[in-house]
Amino acid sequence: MVGELYGVVSRLGGEAFTLAAVAARAAGANGAAVAGFGRFRRLVILLSITASATDAGDTLDVYVDGSLDGSSTWFNVAHFPQQAGNGAAVMHVAVLDPSDPGTATFNVTSDAAAGAVRPAVYAPYLRARWAVVDSGDGNSSHTFSVVGWGQ
Repeated sequence: MVGELYGVVSRLGGEAFTLAAVAARAAGANGAAVAGFGRFRRLVILLSITASATDAGDTLDVYVDGSLDGSSTWFNVAHFPQQAGNGAAVMHVAVLDPSDPGTATFNVTSDAAAGAVRPAVYAPYLRARWAVVDSGDGNSSHTFSVVGWGQ
C-alpha cells in the first residue's frame, strides 16, 4: 500500500513522507520529528493498521503532532480513531489544509478527541505519536504505519 501511495504522489506532483514506518509496536512512543512541511499547501496523512490480533481490551491510539521548532513544544493536530486489540485491518486519512483556518482559536494543550482533525493547525515539523494500552496479559501488539503526502 505504501508503495502504491508513493506512486500516486509522484504522478500528482506531491511529495511522499513517512512519520512511522510499518512495524509491530507493543508500547507507546513518540516518532522522530520530520521537517519541511511549511512549503506545502495541504497534507494528506494515512494511518494504515495491518494487524491488531490480540485482546479486545488492548487499545491503540495514533496521533499526529505539530511543532514550530521541532524540539520543545508539540501540539496535537490529529487523533485517529482508537483501535481495539482485536480490531480488523483499517486505514484512516487525515487532511491538514490551512486554506480555511476558521474564526476561532484551538486549544492545543490537550489532544483532540479520537477521530478528530484540526485541519487549520499547521506546522513546519510533524511527528507521529502512539499509545498502546495492554489489558493485562502482556501480549498487546499492533502493526501500523503513518505515511502521507504534501502538495
